[in-house]
Amino acid sequence: MLTSDFMGASVYKKSVAIRGLDVDLYKEIFTLAKKEGKRVSDIVNTALRDFLNGGKTENNNFSNENTFILRNFGEISLSKFDILSLRKEVGQFIIENNGRIIFEKDIDKETINYIEKIVINEGVVEVPKEYYYQFLIKSEIKGKLEKY
Repeated sequence: MLTSDFMGASVYKKSVAIRGLDVDLYKEIFTLAKKEGKRVSDIVNTALRDFLNGGKTENNNFSNENTFILRNFGEISLSKFDILSLRKEVGQFIIENNGRIIFEKDIDKETINYIEKIVINEGVVEVPKEYYYQFLIKSEIKGKLEKY
């Protein structure tokens, strides 16, 4: 049975077995999917689409599936050193806030550019007033973005 999802893409409602699939690779993908809150099928479908597009990720204003997301449900403080260290480890990243984040005074425009996007679902993100506009540009705000 073939149906259509909300994006208009075709979705099969039956299981598909892939003969010869590397079991260890599948286990790694399963673990990654679980950690990211995704389904294995989502990751495989994205990989297959990318393969069909010649290895190029579709540009649909969403992040690459491999982009690291720093999820905050508590309270954290981020300095310039913290952001530079994260970038060195994971590349450009996204911040998703449901708690409280304080960006320290040593943050600068260049450092802010290492953050792909900030999603403020709930809670508060506090930023130095001289870079407030930079954070406005980077943020999707459902909670509070405050300057100090």
